[in-house]
Amino acid sequence: MMKEISFSSSSADPVPGGAATPSCGKAPSMSFSEGLRRVVEFIERRFGSLRAAEAEEDGFTRWRERILLSILAASTALCLLALAPALYLALGRGLWVLAVFDVLAASLCALLLLLRRLSFRKRASLTLLLPFLVGITVISQAGFLSGGPAWLFAFSVLAGVLLGIRAALAAIGMNTAAILGLAWLSAEGLLAAPTETIGVVLAVSAGANFVFLNLVAAISVAVLVNGLQSLNRKALAVTQALRDERADLLRTREKLREEIAVRRASEQALRQSEQKYRLLAENVRDVIWMTDLDLRFTFVSPSIQALQGFTPEEHRRMRPEELITPESLARARRELARQLELGRETGSFERSVTMEVELLHKDGRIVPAEVSASFLVGEGGIPVGILGVTRDITERRRAEEEKRELMERLARSKKMEALGTMAGGVAHDLNNVLSGIISYPDLLLMDLPPDSPLRRPLEVIRESGKKAAAIVQDLLTLARRGVPTFEVLNLNLLVEEYLVSPEYLRLKAFHPRVEVETRLEPDLLNILGSPIHLSKTIMNLVSNAAEAMPQGGKVVIATENVHFDTPPAGRELREGDYALLRVTDTGIGIPPEDLQRIFEPFFTKKKMGRSGTGLGMAVVWGTVQDHRGTIDVQSIEGRGTEIRVYLPATRESCPLRSPSGSLEALRGAGEKVLVVDDMKEQREIAVEILGQLGYDVRAVESGEQAVELLRREKVDLLVLDMIMDPGIDGLETLHRVKQLHPHQKAIITSGYAETERVRIAQQLGAGCYLKKPYTVQNLATAIKAELSRG
Repeated sequence: MMKEISFSSSSADPVPGGAATPSCGKAPSMSFSEGLRRVVEFIERRFGSLRAAEAEEDGFTRWRERILLSILAASTALCLLALAPALYLALGRGLWVLAVFDVLAASLCALLLLLRRLSFRKRASLTLLLPFLVGITVISQAGFLSGGPAWLFAFSVLAGVLLGIRAALAAIGMNTAAILGLAWLSAEGLLAAPTETIGVVLAVSAGANFVFLNLVAAISVAVLVNGLQSLNRKALAVTQALRDERADLLRTREKLREEIAVRRASEQALRQSEQKYRLLAENVRDVIWMTDLDLRFTFVSPSIQALQGFTPEEHRRMRPEELITPESLARARRELARQLELGRETGSFERSVTMEVELLHKDGRIVPAEVSASFLVGEGGIPVGILGVTRDITERRRAEEEKRELMERLARSKKMEALGTMAGGVAHDLNNVLSGIISYPDLLLMDLPPDSPLRRPLEVIRESGKKAAAIVQDLLTLARRGVPTFEVLNLNLLVEEYLVSPEYLRLKAFHPRVEVETRLEPDLLNILGSPIHLSKTIMNLVSNAAEAMPQGGKVVIATENVHFDTPPAGRELREGDYALLRVTDTGIGIPPEDLQRIFEPFFTKKKMGRSGTGLGMAVVWGTVQDHRGTIDVQSIEGRGTEIRVYLPATRESCPLRSPSGSLEALRGAGEKVLVVDDMKEQREIAVEILGQLGYDVRAVESGEQAVELLRREKVDLLVLDMIMDPGIDGLETLHRVKQLHPHQKAIITSGYAETERVRIAQQLGAGCYLKKPYTVQNLATAIKAELSRG
């Protein structure tokens, strides 16, 4: 027969040591709440184990510890208060095990409260064992119908609150095992609790209901707690971001205040200096003069000869129309009439007027001047003439114009920088996408016979990918986030190479009536630069010039050496030697309203599909900036445009360029290569390419995995992605690998990378930098070169 399970029928009082929950009444007074808060804070300061950094990093863990400390403090206090009655009842009923357990539980509560060195998780785990052990003990001593199941229920729920969902699941498993074990012991009659017999079905149903409700409650609480913790972490992150932003704003505000203070002080000093200068130089450089009310000069100081070229005698004999431009003379007469009328109305002519006029020089040029004048008053307060001072403001006008140009350049530079940053982010993503489009056709073509009908479509796909990659490179150049390889170059050679390139032949086909002439200086100084970027600069400038001549015309490409002893005004250049590239056309010119926009990305008036996407001049601007040069544009509508590019010269000699080897000569001989890249598609492409090239290749997705693998074995070469997220980046990976294998060879790849970090990686021993998306030829060449390097 099937044995029946026995359950305790005891309806005795709850086990000694249990704590009653106070009933909910009215909201506590403010004084009680404040007192309770201070008690909790005291317990946390006195017995807390979290470090300040941990509490600041995760405020939710701090609240969990508060809950744990409150439980321990309350349990310790209640255990100490209830220990004597509990022992009396337990010993009176002969429950020795329960009495011993009460003593141990009280001692453990106090011990856990005092042990601050224990971590939060250890204290919480040991604390959670108390309700679990209490529940098992109560059930074994008083039966299933006692308070023991409630202790087990509380055990799993508190596990979810304090330690999360995994702990809650583990607690439910422990509860289930404990219930089943105690049920079996009860069925065997091995429990000391008084029992009565109930049916197996009822027992199974009761146990299942307990486990189900326990599971629902514990999981719900754990999920809620985990959700609150996640929200808390997000809130902390947002709060920290807001703090950082506020700190940045405060720093910016202070910086602006300092700049404003410095500017005000400078302006004040400038005004004082001007006042002193006016007092000292007024009778030396400025022209003092007198006229009658018909503006005929009756006196003029000798400094008039320096201002207008006339002697004082010549000047006094000349009519006003011969000395002042018609527009300025008309304004002067209108102002004189207005001041006379105003004086008659007010009864006072004691006032002065300052205005700017244009004077006629003896050699025919126009001289801008500032005139300050007041009435000469005779008897009765009636004006009889005009006394004035004229000052040459040519230099001031020039300074104002230079300042305006510099401000426009600064605004354009900031705008280009902002647009470039945005373009750089897009270009980085596109480079990774284009890797497969460029690399896989190379792999497929290696396996196809020469007469395969699929060869031509694959070549078209590959070339289209390369064109797309060229556009991406334009974006990177615009963003100034590429890492150009600088080498000694000569602009004459770049111009000659362009004139025999397919791009130039295509341009000539579109513009057959455009004549291109070169005027290259034979002894042109070399420069340090990127041949790819500068070749594209020449191509874009010539293309723009041809587009500006729809009816045909001439484009002149000229180079020359330029030396500046002092920085030229209005140009961002230093003194020294420069190689000048000048591209001139006889086209329609650039309207003044477009002249300031030609370097903006995507600004174009060309025919789409023939001349690109409007990035050409923006790329030219970015390239010139990267090469620490400057660009100057002069254009007259209907006559043409001249663009000058100044690049710093070098005295180094140009090295001879070596042709790239065939793919067959670049195959490997079973060397071990480890590819480290966080993108799955990029790893697959690299593994496929290197496998077909004859290398023994492996791939990992993070720098940490690469370091761990290289602890166990060695490889001949690392193909290392520079930017990997999350985890350590390529530079940190290389640094850790070098600690394991100081002579480890590596090459760097990336869609883009910060120039300084690439330079640091190469100083650590890395080889060349390979920009994504790379072709089979590029990757094979880079690996072969690095493996051959001593």
